[in-house]
Amino acid sequence: MTITNIQPRIEARDRAAVVLYSKPACVQCDATKRKFTKKGLSEGADYTVVDVSQDAAALDFIKSLGHLQAPVVYVSKPEGDEHWSGFIAAKIDEHIPSNTPAAALEAAS
Repeated sequence: MTITNIQPRIEARDRAAVVLYSKPACVQCDATKRKFTKKGLSEGADYTVVDVSQDAAALDFIKSLGHLQAPVVYVSKPEGDEHWSGFIAAKIDEHIPSNTPAAALEAAS
């Protein structure tokens, strides 16, 4: 998937749109995906993964943001965009809404 053909999918979402710029054999990328899974997010439905080793435009984009390591998490929300590099659990919790059904949240409390 290239950066150019994910744009319509990002714009179509009604809450935070999340793109994970990743690369193969990346421990921090894998940790980020695991954290997304714990939040109830599904790849392809709740976030998009772009392999920067296969997409030169995506690599140029994250470099233009000042990032030099993977993963880069890019969150687009109506109130503004946020992005960071590396696995930072606190940033994921702060900027990415859980996709856990309300009934599950009530049962956990």
